[in-house]
Amino acid sequence: MKKILFVAMMLIFVASSYAQELSEGLKAKNAGNDAYRNKNYVEAIDQWEAYFNSDEEGVEDDANTRSLYEKSFRYAANDFMKAENYSMAYDYFKKYREIGGEEAKTDGRSTYYMAYCANKMDKNDLALSHYQESIELGYREDVSMLYMAQIYKNADNEEKMVSTLKTALEKYPKSKYRSDMLKMITIPMLKEATEPFNEANELAKAAASGDPNDYLANMSKAVAKFKEAKPLFEEVLKIDPQNSQAKTYLGACEDNIRSYNDYRDSLNN
Repeated sequence: MKKILFVAMMLIFVASSYAQELSEGLKAKNAGNDAYRNKNYVEAIDQWEAYFNSDEEGVEDDANTRSLYEKSFRYAANDFMKAENYSMAYDYFKKYREIGGEEAKTDGRSTYYMAYCANKMDKNDLALSHYQESIELGYREDVSMLYMAQIYKNADNEEKMVSTLKTALEKYPKSKYRSDMLKMITIPMLKEATEPFNEANELAKAAASGDPNDYLANMSKAVAKFKEAKPLFEEVLKIDPQNSQAKTYLGACEDNIRSYNDYRDSLNN
């Protein structure tokens, strides 16, 4: 029994002596490994940087630690994303892309989330640039275009918003975000179309309640506005054939134009 206790004490002494003999570089490496295992990626990065900056023998050839170090920036960025700390998340994603080699540069997911973070920070130009990169890398192209359109909408750039959404709807007809795209693009188009339509309605009402001798002259002004509105509603239906509002308004345009033409023709017979 005494021999066993003596051996155990010797092992503890040797282990303790070994720990005391570790260099600062190796201590930092081991601390980084522990932090990584505990998913404390920011701490792991800090410890491994101390290790890389040490004069430890073999540090330049330590490819495994270097690889874990690089990936830790992406993992840390993901954690900051979950915590909605978009500024820190963006910085860590950016660093990962800078040091992670070709794998990081072509990582569409990280690029997409850089765009998302920039968007959340209201850095619109930066977000647009990263969303475009995400599209080129083939990662979540449809929703990237949707978010780009939203940025243009918020910036009151309706022309770019509409053109972006038209492209997205054409390229990704089966996108699960299709209804969101349709809603965003058709609302301003319907707004534009209803302006001449509402003017036409007011003119038609005035013509109907005015002097019968002046009906044709006054109604012709209303019909001109109905004709102006008609192709605008047709454009909405090209994009969204099931749009009930556009169908209703288009039908009203056609009915009014047809009724006017029929009445005018009947006077000439």
